[in-house]
Amino acid sequence: MKPKAQDAGWRGSVDGWLDAAYDALKESGVDAVRVMPLAKRLNLSRTSFYWFYEDREQLLAALLARWRDKNSGGLIGQCESYAESICEAILNVFECWLNPELFDSQFEFAVRSWALQSAEVTAEIALADEARINALTAMFRRFGYE
Repeated sequence: MKPKAQDAGWRGSVDGWLDAAYDALKESGVDAVRVMPLAKRLNLSRTSFYWFYEDREQLLAALLARWRDKNSGGLIGQCESYAESICEAILNVFECWLNPELFDSQFEFAVRSWALQSAEVTAEIALADEARINALTAMFRRFGYE
């Protein structure tokens, strides 16, 4: 779905550009996250991008932050959620894969594919995986499992 410019002076928004980049990443990978194609998708001029981001790298960093906040944040949050038993705690974690507001599987695959081309993204994934494993480990320990 293409957003339309609301008036001649409309430049979009930080979230509009980030949402377009997010969609492009999920649909076609990191190589599709380029200013001109995103501007076309948003029906905006290329120069309006620079009102919100210094460059493509800053947009990619924002995408990575969104992934970290949504997917790692969602999973870790579910690990820390209240549960009366380990079974309930595990079901809390499973909710991540049933509720796209907590964890976006397509986004996860897109970022992990991006990591094949970027050492920086690979390092971010390693940190996220470690945090996720630590949260899962802490969840089990809370119920007496070592």
